[in-house]
Amino acid sequence: METITEDEIREKLADHYGGDNSNRELIKNERNDSHDAVGSVVYSLSGSPPKGYVIVIPGLRRVNFYDNRGKRFRAMKETVVEALK
Repeated sequence: METITEDEIREKLADHYGGDNSNRELIKNERNDSHDAVGSVVYSLSGSPPKGYVIVIPGLRRVNFYDNRGKRFRAMKETVVEALK
């Protein structure tokens, strides 16, 4: 099982588009989908234009990266986000 940090998520989203996106903050939205447990987490970068998003499903150990048009550009299986352990 792999582990990824929130900083690495921010870097991967920013790097996918090139340019200087270092001033964009990582926004985190947690969804308590089942019995008050975190069911999914959506990450995105602040600012405009949108730079894509990441959907994390902790129960399935999945981290999926999507571009600003909704096309998945990276799927990480058996991966957990360090902050969500």
